[in-house]
Amino acid sequence: MSLTGAEPTAISAHRPRAAVIGTSVLLAVLAAAVVIALATGDGTPSSRRAVAFTAAVCGVGAVTGWLISRWPCRNPATAVAAGLTAVCFRIATPLVALAWLQTGGQALRAAGANLLLVGFYLALLATDVVLNVLWAEKRAASRGATLPN
Repeated sequence: MSLTGAEPTAISAHRPRAAVIGTSVLLAVLAAAVVIALATGDGTPSSRRAVAFTAAVCGVGAVTGWLISRWPCRNPATAVAAGLTAVCFRIATPLVALAWLQTGGQALRAAGANLLLVGFYLALLATDVVLNVLWAEKRAASRGATLPN
């Protein structure tokens, strides 16, 4: 029984597991992107700082967006609001970082942080889309519903 007095549904019972698994997958993809970026970089301290900056920015945006999208919602309006908030976090953190790189982060930009930002963002976005599709299918299966094409 939950704090509200209602029995948990199959959908809400999967949310914590989805949050943990999704976060783990996103962090694994981020770690792989970092390893690839470090292996293909020139190995200078500025290059390593650019990779660390990009990983931090994209990691925070992706994980925060994923956790917000897994937030339990009682009605469709809050589900839409949570989805839009998740998208805003996913998009805003790299965009703010990219704007900062254009105005004040010349050393990181010279080290290629702007290109790394795009690459890391796209890798994590693709992972997030796949995770959302997989969990949407699991939620529909737990309700006994079929998803339309």
